[in-house]
Amino acid sequence: METARNYFLFILILCLISCNQDRFKIGQFPEEPVNLQLINSAWDDINSDIPFVSHTVPLVFSTNRANPQTKDFNLILSYVDFNWDKSDGILTVNSSTTLFNENFESFREMVRRTESPVNEKGPYSFVDSAPDKILLFSREVEGVYSIFFEPEFIDFSGRTLRNFRIMDESANEMYPCFYGEGFVKGMETTSARPEMMVFTSDKDGQFDIYEADLPTNQSVLHFLLSSNSKTVRKLSLNTSSNDHMPFVYGDLLVFSSDRPGGFGGYDLYYSQKTANEWSEPVNFGPKINSEFDEYRPVVSDYPEFSNRLMIFSSNRPGGLGGFDLYFVGIGKF
Repeated sequence: METARNYFLFILILCLISCNQDRFKIGQFPEEPVNLQLINSAWDDINSDIPFVSHTVPLVFSTNRANPQTKDFNLILSYVDFNWDKSDGILTVNSSTTLFNENFESFREMVRRTESPVNEKGPYSFVDSAPDKILLFSREVEGVYSIFFEPEFIDFSGRTLRNFRIMDESANEMYPCFYGEGFVKGMETTSARPEMMVFTSDKDGQFDIYEADLPTNQSVLHFLLSSNSKTVRKLSLNTSSNDHMPFVYGDLLVFSSDRPGGFGGYDLYYSQKTANEWSEPVNFGPKINSEFDEYRPVVSDYPEFSNRLMIFSSNRPGGLGGFDLYFVGIGKF
């Protein structure tokens, strides 16, 4: 009888332990924005980029914390860890701008090389030809933003930092990103090649979103740097207001706009790629937007999470000062 009782207790304990293990197998990002306090500052922290998603996320963003007098923006690299506890269903976030990670040190050096006495905004990284990453960004030169690039691995002999123009030399060109059938940001080595570059320009007075065709039989960067004519179209989703700071993930376009009908200032919107164009933009709603400004959203999938990760910046109350970076979960549209 004693043996049977002990055996029963043993089985019961095993059942209880197994029931408590991995009760929450699928992670979930919060439905309301959370401040990335450990990497934000009392200054403006905006315009992020997620090169790829792993256990540790390298996050490039633009900040004026190092230039309190001139308030010029430079790019810096930080690290964010999103850890999902499968037994308790709790998400913990750790982040740092000073952590050393040898896996990303060459990438950090690439970001450092972009620093200049003027503004750098809108970072976007991609792999043009494996394994080299390229960092695109917009730099303000004599009051006008142009798109520049910095390679991860360079030959320091005769090195020059180059830029390219798509349209009017006198207008701002900013926030480049790519899309195409089967192309996924952060998975360039395993997905299809990009077919279009999306960017913004204020050539018509306000910021509008444009797309430019990319050849599939040539290096993206070589084509953009060439004197070849570019086929450019203004997207039909634009309004007479500012439609700005776009980012494409798969067939999802997210951007910031001060169009009428929002909750105040710049709001975040999303649109999905249809057969021939982009769908009518949808406001992300009051859980994400505020009566203040929300800038430059970026999106990525995270393994074993039920929703997608979106990071953006906002000057809403409750932050550390100026614009802060926030993260939130959005649906897998």
